[in-house]
Amino acid sequence: MQRVDIEQGSYEWHCMRQGLVTGTTLKSALGTPKVQETLTYKVISERMTEPQIEDINSAAVSRGNELEPIARRVVAIETGINFIETGMLVSDSILGFGFSPDAIVEEGGKVIGGLEIKCPGSKKHIEYLMGGILPKEYADQVKAPFLMSDDIEFWYFASYDDRNYEKPLFLLRLTRSSFPDIEADREKLKKFISTANEKHANLTF
Repeated sequence: MQRVDIEQGSYEWHCMRQGLVTGTTLKSALGTPKVQETLTYKVISERMTEPQIEDINSAAVSRGNELEPIARRVVAIETGINFIETGMLVSDSILGFGFSPDAIVEEGGKVIGGLEIKCPGSKKHIEYLMGGILPKEYADQVKAPFLMSDDIEFWYFASYDDRNYEKPLFLLRLTRSSFPDIEADREKLKKFISTANEKHANLTF
């Protein structure tokens, strides 16, 4: 696993993500053949074109960007962990796979853990608090680091709502045992990327 210290959201960051399976597209890479087909078009198109950066300025996205540093500090206080910011983690063993963590934890020069932060609406935050489990819609994003490296020991999922004055933080610690299908999913991901590579090569050679 390679740690790439680059500013998330920068042009260079967008260029680096071009044509990769990322944390946000992992679910599709592991999905049904039809869903995989759609992602294949996206991956190949990104490899063959300049980055097409979408400027998303919705209120929810802006609020999430503003709150993320605050949420990271709150989680650090809650856990006593020194979280580090970085731009991307790129796989050495699964070429074409990388993702952008909200924070990582290093030990002995290796990334052993990290953090996924969400800043949802207040109603959704209550849903997460009452459910007490990793939300299904973010399961693959949290699974991504475990697929990438066997060095990963844990990953936190955090939901933060500063408007909730009683319970602003929902925090869940996930370990490798939280995802029993790691090896099967790893092989499925490798197969998807290999198929995308083959289809790309057929177009260009």
